[in-house]
Amino acid sequence: MGSSSSMYIGVSGLNSFSSALSVVADNVANSNTTGYKANSVRFGDMVSSYYSTQSVDTDRAGSGSAILGIATDFSEGPMVATNKWSDVAINGNGFFTIDTPAGRMYTRDGSFHMDQNGNLVTLQGYSVLDSGGNPINVDNPAAPQYTNYNIDADGMIWGTPVAGGDPVTIAGPIGVTIFPNQDGLIRQGANLYTAGPQTGAANLGAPNADGRGFLLDLNLENSNVDLAMEMVNMIIYQADYNANSKSILTASEMLEVVTNLIR
Repeated sequence: MGSSSSMYIGVSGLNSFSSALSVVADNVANSNTTGYKANSVRFGDMVSSYYSTQSVDTDRAGSGSAILGIATDFSEGPMVATNKWSDVAINGNGFFTIDTPAGRMYTRDGSFHMDQNGNLVTLQGYSVLDSGGNPINVDNPAAPQYTNYNIDADGMIWGTPVAGGDPVTIAGPIGVTIFPNQDGLIRQGANLYTAGPQTGAANLGAPNADGRGFLLDLNLENSNVDLAMEMVNMIIYQADYNANSKSILTASEMLEVVTNLIR
């Protein structure tokens, strides 16, 4: 293996660990993002003469590293108490189902509110869907019929009639979608995911049923990023980046020596 090959291998390492550092930086930046799920890098090795079946010494010699993919950790983050009735978190499996201009999307971010039409929506103004796949209308903000709203564990929205009396069910249940393989979800940004070809069929239904988690009102799910682990990963990836940089420098010096010998 020549010096030029060593330089290319070093460059592949720089690219791989540069991407890994970017993933770590993204995790750290989102350590307080509601419903955020930490990502991690999966590395793979590259070999030369990959399709060769000959047995010469150079067959399948290492030729650097590459990023095979980025895996998402969908484990549940810590619950954070709030004082807003429309803040809700899923304790267990599943995702809230959101209707967007680009189609149906999914999120663990339960930062909801009522819009001017009384519909339950996300911070971006997208409709939150019920267990039947329909937008949820809570009340008429212009002439409220209820007060003291709350959401129970089964996703039903309750309110106390303005005219008086006991609380009654006014909407719901808020829909929760589960997947045969949630690892196949595709991150879209803004705390949203879309179903990918590997997720399997989306199963929308009521919370606290058929393996779905129950809802916690007056709570939000925080990011599941482990800052201590991210700091460790950052140190490791930085050291690996520096090592590959040194290998390029060494290969360059060797190539310069060879060139001077020829002269």
